[in-house]
Amino acid sequence: MKRLFLRLLPERAAAQIAVIVVGSLILANIVTAVVLLTTLPREFRRLPSFPYVVELVAAARTMQAAGSPEARETVLAAALAANPRLARLGEGVTATARSLHKFDREMQQGLRDELDGIAESFIVDRQNGERQGGLTGPPPVGLRFPDGSGLVMAPPPMTPPPRGLAFIIYLLVMLASLATLIGLLSLWATRAVVSPLTRLAEAADRFDPDRDEVVAIERGPVEVKRLAGAFSAMAGRIRRLVDERTRMLAAVSHDLRTPITRLRLRAEDIGDEDKRQAILSDLALMERMVGGALSYLREGRASGSMVATDIPALLQTICDDFGDLGHIVVYQGPMRASALCDSDQMMRAVTNLIDNAIKFGGKVTVSLDDADPERIAIMVEDDGPGIAAEEREKVFEPFYRSDLARTLREGSGFGLGLAIVRAIAEGHRGELTLAERPGGGLRAVIAWPRRW
Repeated sequence: MKRLFLRLLPERAAAQIAVIVVGSLILANIVTAVVLLTTLPREFRRLPSFPYVVELVAAARTMQAAGSPEARETVLAAALAANPRLARLGEGVTATARSLHKFDREMQQGLRDELDGIAESFIVDRQNGERQGGLTGPPPVGLRFPDGSGLVMAPPPMTPPPRGLAFIIYLLVMLASLATLIGLLSLWATRAVVSPLTRLAEAADRFDPDRDEVVAIERGPVEVKRLAGAFSAMAGRIRRLVDERTRMLAAVSHDLRTPITRLRLRAEDIGDEDKRQAILSDLALMERMVGGALSYLREGRASGSMVATDIPALLQTICDDFGDLGHIVVYQGPMRASALCDSDQMMRAVTNLIDNAIKFGGKVTVSLDDADPERIAIMVEDDGPGIAAEEREKVFEPFYRSDLARTLREGSGFGLGLAIVRAIAEGHRGELTLAERPGGGLRAVIAWPRRW
C-alpha cells in the first residue's frame, strides 16, 4: 500500500506537498461528515419541531388564553391573516391512516405532550401533488379543539437537495473547487520551501573543486539555510584537500627533475658507450614521465581564461601544424563557429587526440558539430584498430595502457594523454567520449556548452 501511494505521488516536492495537503483536507472532511452522521444525537440530525409546528402551537396557546369565544375568533382571524399557510380545519379532514415515518411519529408525540388538554393533534394526509419536488417533506399538522373547531398548518415550501446525477455533479464541483483552491495555495506556499532546495541542487551540479563558489540562500527555512552552509563548508574542505594533494604531487614531480639532471651529468662521465646510452635513455624516460605527470596536474586544473573562440580557426591551425610534419590530418566542418573555451587548453586536448590517432592509425579526420545551439562538439576520427568497448572507460585512468605488450620505448606514451584530455573537457563543464567509428577505427568526441 505504501509503495502504491509513493508511486502515485508526483516527482516534484512542491506537487507532492500540495497533493498531500489537498488529500488530507478532503479525507478530513469525509471523516468529519461520517462521524457527524453516526455519532451525533438524534435531535441534532433533524429538528424535533419544525418552525411551522412551533407557530401552530403558539397559535393554539394564544387562542386558549383568549377565554371568550369572541376573543378566540379575533385571535384566530389575526393568525389567519398573518400566516397564509394557516387555515381552518375543514369538514372531513381527519388524521392520516398511513404508516407514519419515525420522525413524524416523534413529532406527533411531542405535539400531544405540548397541547395536552388544549387540542387534539394529528398528522393530515397530503393532497395530490403536494410532494415537494418529488420528495416527501414534513407533513401538514392539524389541531381539533374541544368546541369542534380546528386549525391546519401546512409546511413551508422546501428546496429539495440534489439527488442522483445532480448530486454527484454537485459533489464533484464542490470537491474540484476545494481541491483547486487549496492546491493553488499549497503550491504557492511550498515554493518558499522547495525553491531554496532547487537552488542548492543546481549549485551541487555546478560544483567544481577548482572554482570558489559560495552557495548563499537568503530566504527559506532555517534547515535549508543550514544545509546550504554545510554544503559550502564541505565544498571548501574538498577544494583545500584537492589543492594540497595537487601541490604535493606537483612538488614531488618538480623536485625529481633535480636528481635526474644530476644523474644525467654523472652519466656523461661513464666510459662505456653502451652503458652510458642505456642510462641516458632511462633518464630521458624518467624525465618524460615526470613531465607528463606535471602536465596532467596542470591541465587538470580549470582555467580562468574562458573567452569566445573561433573553433574552426583553432582546429584548422592544429591540422596545418600536423600536416607540416608530414601527417595526413584533415579538417571538415563549418568555417565559422564560436564557443567559450580556453584556447590553449583546448588546443592541447585536440593535439593529444590527434597525436594518439596518428600513433594507431593513418589518416585522421577532425570535424566540428555545430548543429546544437547550446553545445558544441569536436570529433577526431582515425582508421586504426580502435579500442575495445570494455577498455574505453579504463583508458581514461592515469597511467593506464591498453596495449600491455607495448614497452616504454622512445616516443611511446605513459597513459596520460586521454586522462589529460578528459580533465580539460571536464574543466570546460563538458565530457570526452570514445566510440567506434563507422567502417572501423576510433571516434573521440569533446563536447561542452557554448555558454556558461
